[in-house]
Amino acid sequence: MKKNNNKGFTLAELLIVVAIIAVLVAIAIPVFTSQLEKSRDAVTISNVRAAYAEASTAMLTSNGKAVAKTNNVTVAAAASGKQEVTVENVAFKGQANGFSDMEDELSFTHTVMTDSSTEGATPGNYTLVFEFDTATGACTLKSMTKAA
Repeated sequence: MKKNNNKGFTLAELLIVVAIIAVLVAIAIPVFTSQLEKSRDAVTISNVRAAYAEASTAMLTSNGKAVAKTNNVTVAAAASGKQEVTVENVAFKGQANGFSDMEDELSFTHTVMTDSSTEGATPGNYTLVFEFDTATGACTLKSMTKAA
């Protein structure tokens, strides 16, 4: 009598493997999606920090005088101890979810980034207006508007 030695997997074994892979994918997709959103928020916060650095540099080099638009930065003349600096085309990558609470890492005062009445973090380019107190050097993000 001849012995049949079939090599391979049974249908049941293959179905179990496919089911396990499907469960792992179902668990992994939300995790990867949330990590992707956190990375977009980090890029947005980085862009806002770069805009703040540009605004600070422009304010310090203007000596309280108005400076015409250079690249994407405009400096208004200092009035009543305050000076406004406008930075255009700041790219926001994250969705409208409050930057995953990363805005607390910014080194200036801001309420417009967490205010629910503003467009917040919807993707696109924004114009940010920083207001510097010339006496103390304190900075506030005064407004942000989405570019048309």
